[in-house]
Amino acid sequence: MKVDLFKKEPGFKKLFLLFKDKYRSLGRVGGTVSLESFDEVEVESIAGFLGQSPDVLRKKGKLALADFEKELMNTGFVDWTLVSLLEQVLGETIYTKKQQLEMEQRREEKFFKALLDKIPSAEGWIDQMKAKTPDTRWIWTLYKQDQEALMEKMIAVYQAFLSLPEEGTFEHLPFFSQRTTGNPHYFDRQEVAGRLLCHCLYVDQLLQGNLDRVMPKSGEEINDLLAEYGILRDDLWNFVTCQGLVAAIGDHPHPVWQAACDTSTVLNVPMKELVKIDRVWPTRGDKVWIVENSSVASTIMNELPDAPIICTHGQFRAASWRLLHLLVQSNCTLYYSGDLDPEGVLIAERLKRRFHDHVVLWRMDHQSYRKSLSNEDISDRLSKLDSLTSDRWQELISAMQEAKKAGYQEALVSELIEDIRNAMIGK
Repeated sequence: MKVDLFKKEPGFKKLFLLFKDKYRSLGRVGGTVSLESFDEVEVESIAGFLGQSPDVLRKKGKLALADFEKELMNTGFVDWTLVSLLEQVLGETIYTKKQQLEMEQRREEKFFKALLDKIPSAEGWIDQMKAKTPDTRWIWTLYKQDQEALMEKMIAVYQAFLSLPEEGTFEHLPFFSQRTTGNPHYFDRQEVAGRLLCHCLYVDQLLQGNLDRVMPKSGEEINDLLAEYGILRDDLWNFVTCQGLVAAIGDHPHPVWQAACDTSTVLNVPMKELVKIDRVWPTRGDKVWIVENSSVASTIMNELPDAPIICTHGQFRAASWRLLHLLVQSNCTLYYSGDLDPEGVLIAERLKRRFHDHVVLWRMDHQSYRKSLSNEDISDRLSKLDSLTSDRWQELISAMQEAKKAGYQEALVSELIEDIRNAMIGK
């Protein structure tokens, strides 16, 4: 076959690969390619085909695609275009980058349409993937590897999402997996489906307005996210600390909780025990005081051993949410105080969005912020507050933007103790 000439002659395979890249880049037969990497034998071979002197070609140092295509008219390839010749010699169909992008976009549209037909209520999750946000990069890697396998798993994951445990109830992950897929290990952490389930739940949080959420990475973060949806991976290490609270199973007070109140004992209550509880309420009044910082909580508990106090140890874990949910069901008012830095404000905002009027922001105002200022620079973290538009935060955020320092609860511990003491005296 005539094209075998270009497969055998030195330099042409290299030249045609350069032609291909230039054509794909420009989207047309145009431009030039450099001949600097070609040796003397290769230049002589190419020059012979073009009917030029090797010295002249070497001096030019480049070759135009249009010139090469024009020269085909003077050879035995009069009926060939440069692109058709490249395809024959290189053994592939050559598309411009624009054509390839358009083809890929059509494939993506077809994929998402088929996916949406199968799980129409997953539009929010699918839109997140279509937006190609950073949290979806690994999913796009799976897409490029095997579209059919990805679609199958996304459908299974979303169908399981639609069968999550009812609010207030809990199910261990293997049993949830067995119930929804027939495989107790389908949603294991190391499995693709397990990662997709976490991503689906994460996007659901964003769709609910929790824009401060980030895709969980550590085992603890994954455990907490799953537990928020009633799925338990670790129900022992996931705990909350409290004192001055009574719990009941049905109509019967829980003896351990009652004994802790009778002896002013602090409890670390794991999720494993909280799921058994039906009701929780304070031993005195209807106010419960929630503190983020462990050392601050311990100091307050030393001074007020009978006060109803909860310590969340920073970010709320599933056990904290479960306990607060039960307290709200008992119509309690939750007084929350956290560190006055961007992360602390976002935790408080999340709590306020979840329980609304049941939550009172406690010592989280601009006056308290100025009293609690540290030397820690938070300039590079202030952008985390950009999503907060509620009037309740504007004075505090303005103060934080001005001072650019973190405020910590340790500086307010005397005021926190006095607030609780006065409230208890009032009762």
